[in-house]
Amino acid sequence: MKMSVIPLLFGALLVSDLVLADDMPMSIGDMLGDKDVMQAVNACLLKHPKGGSIFVENVYPMNRGMVGIVTADTSGRRYDCNAELGTGKVRGSEPIIEPKGPLFVSVRQMQVPPQGECFSSSPVVVGKQLQGWLLSQTGKCRGTSWNGIAVGVKGQLGQ
Repeated sequence: MKMSVIPLLFGALLVSDLVLADDMPMSIGDMLGDKDVMQAVNACLLKHPKGGSIFVENVYPMNRGMVGIVTADTSGRRYDCNAELGTGKVRGSEPIIEPKGPLFVSVRQMQVPPQGECFSSSPVVVGKQLQGWLLSQTGKCRGTSWNGIAVGVKGQLGQ
């Protein structure tokens, strides 16, 4: 009886990735206590554009020996940085863009107005035909929050 080695190798790789993921601490405090994570954090802080005080907002584990770090500064700029554990080599650093709005949500996505405590919805009508909703920040929340849109869209997808 012949056995292929490929399924065994694939299984071994899968198990080793699971073991590595289980070994990586999950809280930010624990992660920052790891020298490899701290090396990656420092590399991502250096990659963040200069200006104002720069700090780390979040650290999260990734697969394939990588860690994600969200850096931010006092001007409000935020970057999602991915770096290798062990070497600290930055593989990517992209700005995080959070639209301040107003935003338009098509009636094709949501038949009812999206609701959230941080924004209001106004109908957009063209020729007596509802086209969607214009969402605007209300100023009730600190920063920009569109919580409620995704829940509404998700609820509509199942119908």
